[in-house]
Amino acid sequence: MTSNIAVLIMAAGAASRFGSPKQLAQYQGQTLLQRCIDSANVVFPNKVAVVLGAYAQQIEPQLSGAQIIINPQWKSGLGGSIAYGARHIDPAAPGVLILLADQIHISPEQLQVMAKAFEGDNIVAAHYCGARGVPAIFPRSYFEKLQGLTADSGAKTLLNNAEISVTEIALPEAALDIDRPEDLHTLKKQ
Repeated sequence: MTSNIAVLIMAAGAASRFGSPKQLAQYQGQTLLQRCIDSANVVFPNKVAVVLGAYAQQIEPQLSGAQIIINPQWKSGLGGSIAYGARHIDPAAPGVLILLADQIHISPEQLQVMAKAFEGDNIVAAHYCGARGVPAIFPRSYFEKLQGLTADSGAKTLLNNAEISVTEIALPEAALDIDRPEDLHTLKKQ
């Protein structure tokens, strides 16, 4: 069942703090976005989709191994892009994994651990910095809620709802995301 989980990689933002399309920034010989696609494809082959918006014309030709979904309303924020992407995944998929292209230390092994914790009707979310966040797997029963997200709140509104049972996976690596060129520069020097 886990290999049938749909994957949505969120890469629609303008990366205003980065100053250029960070999706195309290089790390260890690959763009941040292609690294994320390749990691997801190890665990979920042929199930990976990328939601693009800003810079879509620059980014799309440089990608392989993913279905491309272009959100014309990308300026509405992360929640709007998740909603748009969720409307374009296979409605028969047992669940959807939401990933961010700039969480550079998420490995296929960690995604496999998350997939194994998914039982078909539970939410599985990374836990880091004292809170739940993405990567997260949402069961099919949440597709409609994901499609209703708005603005820039992303999936956190669902993940942090006390009434919703969530299987938490400790994933401190998810705390590192690349927001500014300095973040990438620091990472490369380590």
